[in-house]
Amino acid sequence: MNVLQVVGVHGIRQGASATTEGLSRTWQDGVAKALSTSGLDATAGPVRLTVPSYQGVYPKTATRFMRLGPDTADDDAPVEEEEEAFILEALAAYAPTAVALEDDSPMGGQTLGAGRLTPRILRRAHAVDRVAGKGVTGHLLWLVREAHGYLRQEETAEAVRAEVGAALAATGARMVIAHSLGSVVFYDMLGRDEVPAAADGGPGVLSLITCGSPLSWLAVRKGVHTPGVPLSVPAGVEWTNLYAPNDPVNKGGGLGHLAVGVTDVKVNNGKLKAHDVRRYLDKPAVAERLAKARLL
Repeated sequence: MNVLQVVGVHGIRQGASATTEGLSRTWQDGVAKALSTSGLDATAGPVRLTVPSYQGVYPKTATRFMRLGPDTADDDAPVEEEEEAFILEALAAYAPTAVALEDDSPMGGQTLGAGRLTPRILRRAHAVDRVAGKGVTGHLLWLVREAHGYLRQEETAEAVRAEVGAALAATGARMVIAHSLGSVVFYDMLGRDEVPAAADGGPGVLSLITCGSPLSWLAVRKGVHTPGVPLSVPAGVEWTNLYAPNDPVNKGGGLGHLAVGVTDVKVNNGKLKAHDVRRYLDKPAVAERLAKARLL
């Protein structure tokens, strides 16, 4: 039986030590657990996960909330005005009701303390925590800052997509699993028609699993999706979206209310580390899609 090739598209906070080999091994272990516990390992046959690391092409953001890229970057530089506007917009989209709760006093945000983040960002982050739960923005700021690097810096975005495209071309994979910001990256690739075609000339990817996806609030930003139009993938792509109620990145919900052609699957990732990719990969729904992909 031929090996079922699958490409993974990773998300945020991987760090400079994350390599393709290490990421692939971690994801492979999670998928192997899903297949074993579900009893579908024989049906799916041999599966190989390749997760290309894009940390080498990602810039280092200027505050302590980001630790990616060259060590020579200035870690003490403040957030620039354009990035501040992006962060404020993203947090407002995540929790619209939080905006009215911001402390607009002259000292609001001056004493909250979070490295080089601006008072305006701190005020909004504090308000979002009041609405969404204490500590939520501590997770979201990593995601939002990496998203800014992707969505607003075209050179970075092109390099990230090139890494994923090269992995698809090299493996011939027709199935993709995308986690967190990785779901935004691959959604963008589909929209740009940048997914390599199959060897027979047919569609390059037929099966897509997204998990812990911020597409419901983040990808409707400039450059990836047109606001007011449903999220969608090309015809012929079977799209399954896994979401965990305690995952702050997917806002505790799926994508079915905003997307067409997607099948939402609710999974239990517990309360701690609910966004962890390993907690998504070991689920029966992943094993079922892998077994089905064998027939595509």
